[in-house]
Amino acid sequence: MDAVVDALATYWTRWVWPICQFLIGLGLVIFFHELGHFLAAKWAGVKVLRFSIGFGPRVWSFRRGETLYRMGLLPLGGYVHMLGQDDFNPVAAGEASPGDWRLAPPRKRLVILAAGVAMNVVLAVVAFVVVYLIGIRFQAPVVGSVREGFPAATVVLPEKVAQAMGVDKAVGLRPGDRILAIDGKRIFRFRELSFTSGLSGRDETFRLTVRRTVNGREIDFDVLLKPKLLKPDKGEGIPEQYVFGISPAFVINEPTEHHYAGRERFQPGDIVGEVNGRPTGLSSDLLSAVDLASGQVEVTAIRAGRRIPVAVKPYLFSDSPEMLEILGMAARLEIGKLQEGMPAAKAGLKVGDIIVEYAGIEYPSRTQIHQANEKLRGTQTYIRVLRDGKIVETPLRPTRRELRNVIGAMLLPVQNETVVARVAEDSAADKAGIVPRAVITKVNDTPVKTWPEVFIALKSALGKEVTLTYRLDGQTKTARIGLLTEKLFDPGRFSVVLPAIHLAEGEPLRTDVIRVDPLRAVWWGVKDTWDWIVRTWKGLVRLLQGRVSPKGAAGPVGIGFAAVLIARHDPIELMYFMAMLSAIIAVFNFLPLPVLDGGHVVLVLVEKLRGRPLPPKVLVGIYTAGWILILGLLVAVTFQDIMRWVNH
Repeated sequence: MDAVVDALATYWTRWVWPICQFLIGLGLVIFFHELGHFLAAKWAGVKVLRFSIGFGPRVWSFRRGETLYRMGLLPLGGYVHMLGQDDFNPVAAGEASPGDWRLAPPRKRLVILAAGVAMNVVLAVVAFVVVYLIGIRFQAPVVGSVREGFPAATVVLPEKVAQAMGVDKAVGLRPGDRILAIDGKRIFRFRELSFTSGLSGRDETFRLTVRRTVNGREIDFDVLLKPKLLKPDKGEGIPEQYVFGISPAFVINEPTEHHYAGRERFQPGDIVGEVNGRPTGLSSDLLSAVDLASGQVEVTAIRAGRRIPVAVKPYLFSDSPEMLEILGMAARLEIGKLQEGMPAAKAGLKVGDIIVEYAGIEYPSRTQIHQANEKLRGTQTYIRVLRDGKIVETPLRPTRRELRNVIGAMLLPVQNETVVARVAEDSAADKAGIVPRAVITKVNDTPVKTWPEVFIALKSALGKEVTLTYRLDGQTKTARIGLLTEKLFDPGRFSVVLPAIHLAEGEPLRTDVIRVDPLRAVWWGVKDTWDWIVRTWKGLVRLLQGRVSPKGAAGPVGIGFAAVLIARHDPIELMYFMAMLSAIIAVFNFLPLPVLDGGHVVLVLVEKLRGRPLPPKVLVGIYTAGWILILGLLVAVTFQDIMRWVNH
């Protein structure tokens, strides 16, 4: 029964309630759009036969006067059906009865068509105003890292910056720099940088006003940046786009006490800065073999404007489910982090304990521990760990959390040894005769004492014959791997992780709560609505110009998934998202495409110019083509959303 309650609670908080919030917000956006059409139709004397929110089978309805009010099962749109308005069976005006859509003067029909878009704009303004009255925190426009070879990394800074830093020449933005304005326009959100660069014109250059703190002194300066096309590597999950090469800052809220290589520790509120003196972030490709072999990486902690070096331990990971597997040999596991109040912490386990046995399994793999936990919920078992050279045994009982049985410990592969915990069946190591408990001592003639050293030695031996020397039960043995190919050992499947950062509780750096008085809230609401309308139009233009990739477009699934993630975090941010969506929908609905409001406007204008409507057969053809186009686009972006989600 507890498992059922826990499962229901998890589904409610992570999916059901966030989805309900999104559907309520989407319903309001649709309702106000259709309400605009409805009120304008009533004003124009046109009879409304049906007012529907959603499509498909009827969930709920009632009739008042001439109008049937209904709610459909699929909340992906809505419609107002007016007398005489039928896309696939248009009626000639001469056959129309009083209150018919076709009898209304063109100017009134234009008002009816535009009213939906107008209501979306009004709703966006109102929602933005409410957001600014309540208060919201945005992702701060602070540099977290810059991408090598891109404008933010290569720009030469003004001489006053170099003088303040005590160098001959200052090049590139660096972590901790705050972007104050773009072309003189003050910005509060990091996303403004992405929008500006992503929607830029072919030869457009922007002036960024930047604030840098040097030795406790704040210096404001301007730089000119021209966006550059980013072609992401396969697997990055982002489309081609024009960027400045700036990534957002990450702040540590709850630092871990472990996985450091020196005395200095991260503190709450620290911004993660340069890695090994380079402003290009935590990308594993910049962490060299030397860093791995030395077991130390220096990370700059930006703390109250000061830059403090923190030495942390790098960990080697592979894309195997066992976290670190080389030639089929998996490393032993250690306790990397403990959750307070959970079984592992209650049992007295400590960070750094190496798991020797769990639930009767010697040197268990990560998969074996998960499988054992699923069988052990509520049942006591024993764990044996190696601590300071001694074996410690203690009982513990897995518990249920978020649909899984867990002990409340983050497991990491042990790095500073070469003990083999497990050998994958039919792997290169298995075929060479290596067994669990073997200790690798050499790769060819290169002595190795840690798994990172094994990785480095194998990487150097690619394309050559390889023999591993290992120790087992006091005896030294050899295992011939043979020709080392990328099929057997692909360095690209490995990455470097810094647990002192990655296991810390943190988030993207956010601004303080932005809350303003009513008058300013109205101004900001109007301004944000206008900005989103302009931004959407510009995005469509850039799409037609080929400057924006269609792979970045989101359909219903993508929008819904984004909304769910936002709703989990903060309902105020969801309100901002829905206000933005309302403004975007206003633009898309007014595009001159058949079946959209903008398409109907074009047909009314054509009728006005011709002095009579287009022939019914022509209208049916136009509407049919419009529906095929819209449905085709909907299927395409939905498929793209699903594939993006699957590949994420």
